[in-house]
Amino acid sequence: MAWSGVTVDVSFEPARAFIGEPTFLVVRVANAKRRPLPIVRISLRLPEGLDPEPDPAPTVHRELRRRVQLAADAETVIRFPVHPDRRGEFWLDGVDVELADPFDLAPVKREIPAERALLVMPSPRGGLPIRLRRRLPFGMPVPTARLFEDREHFAGVRDYEPGDPMHHVHWRLSAHAGHLQTKTYEPTRSAEVLFALDLAIGEPFYRATDADAAEETIGMASYLARQAIHAGWRAGLVANTHLRRGGGPLRVPSASSSGQESVLFTALARMPNQPTTDLAPVLREVGRRLTQRTTVAVLSPHPGPSLLHEVERLRRRGTDVIVVATSASEDDRWAGSA
Repeated sequence: MAWSGVTVDVSFEPARAFIGEPTFLVVRVANAKRRPLPIVRISLRLPEGLDPEPDPAPTVHRELRRRVQLAADAETVIRFPVHPDRRGEFWLDGVDVELADPFDLAPVKREIPAERALLVMPSPRGGLPIRLRRRLPFGMPVPTARLFEDREHFAGVRDYEPGDPMHHVHWRLSAHAGHLQTKTYEPTRSAEVLFALDLAIGEPFYRATDADAAEETIGMASYLARQAIHAGWRAGLVANTHLRRGGGPLRVPSASSSGQESVLFTALARMPNQPTTDLAPVLREVGRRLTQRTTVAVLSPHPGPSLLHEVERLRRRGTDVIVVATSASEDDRWAGSA
């Protein structure tokens, strides 16, 4: 009967945080009974990578405990500060909550599971020069003089005109009308951005790998993706690594749904920092399905010859490509965007 009317909720606040951002483990205990709870003990053990202090000593225990008392028909909120030391996904094994009588003679213990994990995203690194604000699709959208066709919103058909691409021809309606009909789409000024991450240093990828350089690339992508999504742009991701063996290169297609931000940053938090292939063939395959309103941002510590060749190939096809050398100095980092 001690647990009758008692509810316990465990969550992280915020559920997604950057490294260095204030993060708390919040435990809410509510007592809906008419009798108070004289002794409420809360104990939990943080997983490896989460610490109760910013820079803990090796001897610091990651076990947190708190003892409170709760009045009748009342609620208490306990906030434990946690400090992640790396990016990733952190799950709690559970929170032990113990209720006891005033004399602590018959304690009753339960383990409350944590339904959601703490997703720690890469630390945003670097900055964006002001002179490039209007070139990149980040920040406030800049009006453009050119209108693009939104392939997701069909507007109708019109008579074929010389110069129209053949893949826009509506062949079924053309057969009924007796002459060629061209499909038309809704005009749009919005654009998409595809972040292409190269976690290797040079080519081929297996000759030289550096975890710190890969983390620098992931951190830069985290910064740019945050700027792009908060400005309302559709963002996608491709990288020369994989989340599971045999699953192919990591890909997050661009979308305008409300959960796109969560999907993108979850991939940035979970992705390994070891490359499994060169970025050039991955970019070649992805580039076949790119539209003219897609900007490709290539982030690489040291772009190799094959990768630079694919970049020039995309530019010849009319795709805007920006190369960011993540391991270069602040002055030379954006040289590839000139």
